Parts: sequence; C-alpha cells; structure tokens
Amino acid sequence: MQRPDHKFKISFDSRTVFAGILGLASLSAAIYLINFKMFDLVPVFSGQSHIQLYVIMFLSLSLLYLTGVFLVIKFMPKEDAPWKLAGVIIFFAIVFRLCLVPSDPSVLSKDMYRYIWDGRVQQDGINPYLYAPQADELEHLRDSQIYPNINRKDYPTLYPAGAQIFFRIFYALAGSSVTAYKGVMVFFDIVTLLVLTALLRAYNFNATRIIVYAWNPLVIFEIAYSGHLEGLTVFLMATALYLYTIHKKIPATIMLALSAAVKLYPALLLAAFLNRGARIKGITTFSATIIFLYLPFLGAGGKISGFLPVYLKNPYESFNVGVKIFLMRLIPGLDYYLLSLVFLIALAITGLVILLKDKKDDDVMRYAFILTGLLIVLMPASLHPWYVVLMVPYLTIYPNPAWLIFTCTVTLSYLKYTSPQGIMPTWILLIEYLPLFLLLAAGWMLKYRLEGSRFKVQG
Repeated sequence: MQRPDHKFKISFDSRTVFAGILGLASLSAAIYLINFKMFDLVPVFSGQSHIQLYVIMFLSLSLLYLTGVFLVIKFMPKEDAPWKLAGVIIFFAIVFRLCLVPSDPSVLSKDMYRYIWDGRVQQDGINPYLYAPQADELEHLRDSQIYPNINRKDYPTLYPAGAQIFFRIFYALAGSSVTAYKGVMVFFDIVTLLVLTALLRAYNFNATRIIVYAWNPLVIFEIAYSGHLEGLTVFLMATALYLYTIHKKIPATIMLALSAAVKLYPALLLAAFLNRGARIKGITTFSATIIFLYLPFLGAGGKISGFLPVYLKNPYESFNVGVKIFLMRLIPGLDYYLLSLVFLIALAITGLVILLKDKKDDDVMRYAFILTGLLIVLMPASLHPWYVVLMVPYLTIYPNPAWLIFTCTVTLSYLKYTSPQGIMPTWILLIEYLPLFLLLAAGWMLKYRLEGSRFKVQG
C-alpha cells in the first residue's frame, strides 16, 4: 500500500501570478510616487530624518520586490508565453523610475553635482584633473546651485576619463540641469532593461526574470533618484556581456573597456572575457580603448589619477567595507592602506587565475558573476550602496538569495549619517554581512554535497 504524501505544495497558475504582480506593482508605484512627501502625508514619520524615512521606504519596497521575484521565478509556468507579463514588469519599472526623476537628490548623495561641475570645468577648456573646485583658477565657474553642493571641494576629481568625456558631452547639451542629468541616467537604465531581456533570451530564460533588475529598489533609487554613474556603467557592462554571448568578442571587449573607463571596477571582469588564443588580442583592444579615452587629459601629468590615491589611503574615506572593518576590529593596529593593497592584490591574483583558466564561451557570465561578488566582498576602499548595483544584472541569470537580500540590506549603511559620531554602528554591518556570508556558505556547502552525491552515484 502506497503511503500518502503529506508534503504541502503551493501551485499558482499564470493568471494568479499576473494578478499578484499587478497588485505589488500598484503598491510600489504609490510609494515611489509619494517618496519623501510621506513627511507631510503620514504624521507618524514627522519625527524621522530624511535618511531614516528613506530606509523605511526602501525596506518596504524591498519586501514587495522580493515577493515579486519569488512569484515570478518560483511560480510562473515555464510553458506560458511570458511576454505579456514581461511587458507589464518593464512598464511599471519605467513608471517607478520616472516618479523619482524630478526629486532633489541631495538627501542621499551629492555626487551628481560633482559630475556636472566636472563637465562645466571642461566646457571652459580646463583639464578637470588639474584643480580642485575651491582652487582660485576655478573661481569664475562657481555658482549658487552646483558649487555649494560639491563634496570634497579641496580635492581634484576622482572620476576616470570615460566619465569625464560623458560629463563634457552632457554639459554641452543640457548645462547644469539636475533633472536632465537624472533623465539621461534613467534613459541608459531603461535601455539596460532591454539589453538584459535580450540576454535572458540568449540564455533561454523566461523574459519575466527581468523583474530581478527592473524592480530592484537599489537600482531604481541609486540611478533615478541619486543619478549615479552606475546607470551608464551597468548599461555598458550589460551590453558587453550580451555581445560576448552572441560571439561578438572584440565589440564586447571595447564595451567593457568603456564601462571600466566610466567606473574603474568593471576592469576586473576582463579576466572572464578572455580565453586561450585571444588573450593578447583582448588585452591589446581593452588597453588601447582606455588609452585613447585618456589622451585628452594627459596634460595633467601625474595629477591624472586625481583623488584616487587619497581614496585608497585615507581611513576616513572607508565606508561599509565589511570584511576590511571586521579584520581591523579583530586585529587592532592593522594598517589601513596596507590592507587596501592586500585586498587589491587578492583581487588581482583571482583575476589572473581566471584569466589563465581554459574557459568555454558559456563560462563568461559565471566567472564575471564570481569576480563581481569577490569585488564587493573584498572592496579595498568604500562600498557605497550604489556600487552594489553592478551585481544586480547577474542576478537575472543567477537569482542567488544571498545577493538578492544583500541588495536590499546594503541601504542600511546610509544610517551611518544619522549616528551621533558618524561611525557605522556594528549592528548595521552584522545585518548586512552575516546573512550574506552565511547564505553564501550554505549554498556552497549544499552544492558541494550534491556534486559529491552525483559523483558517488556515477562511480
């Protein structure tokens, strides 16, 4: 006699999933539309700072987001045509972003003002690497809108050549408009949705998986609200991944170089893109693209590195670097800059190992995902929340729970700015990093056991 199966199983059809997604989208759209106006509409928030209110909003949106991701990935029937639901997901993704474009970005970050300033400096015919904003040589460029909001007025720019070229082009077209700048970033972000949808199709995944990137609150706020350069960086990186997937390797390498020239960290991913027989050609293409972009700025000489050396050396620039802070608190007296160099060397060695590994074309996404995860864990300087946006495109292919949750908890790091001493509370680091490390370790152990079981059966 067969024993009854008491296992509880939930089963949703496509209509149920569609209805659930519409409900989650409507709630999310209401929050994005109201955003910081909650101060006036909901009396209970009147005593909170803007950052505290942001964290409350963000965590609420994260709960809706994770529910939507779970519904789509777990319950969307694979045999159903996904394009109708994918269209709804992308439509609301655009709505979420447009709700935030008109908002003042200065609550969370003032980086955008530096972007516009660097464009203004170049439009005046001055190399942005030569002078800090407070230098006498730039006094004639100061105004009451952009200059007062610039961080680190006593240091030259941090941003590499690709970013500087973009700043100049934007300033020539739109001047000092904050709203226009955010609109451009949102444009690139929307195109990224289309690129990732094509990438999902190339990997034979359901197009509805685009929800992982499209509705991620970290992506939406850091690009559409704060206007961070990740809008452009991730677009270029995602395009590079897609081009490689369809076997356009040289264009893919050029796009990756452009991405690295906007924000430096995608340069590590070159190791995943190059394989035996194409390494020299790939490295030459990548290097030539970077050098070409730096040609207009070579007049700065040794100053061309800008603020970057200080960024790596100064412990006061450290922000939310989990492993690094844990080590420094565990071993008092560790030199901050030395540890930065150790982390950089560890990343370089890992990249070299992957570079020299005999890889298949299908391996590029997996190795790029691994390198991006290591970069976030071993970040040598600061890990601002917007840096983690780089991870989210990979989660459409590898919806790893550890990283999905981390993209939602990393925003707690903003609470550092509300602490009395301006020091990151330990409890925030624990909430961010412990689930990440524990879930990653559990996933690795489970994979190891499953692979071991398969080996035994085959043996």
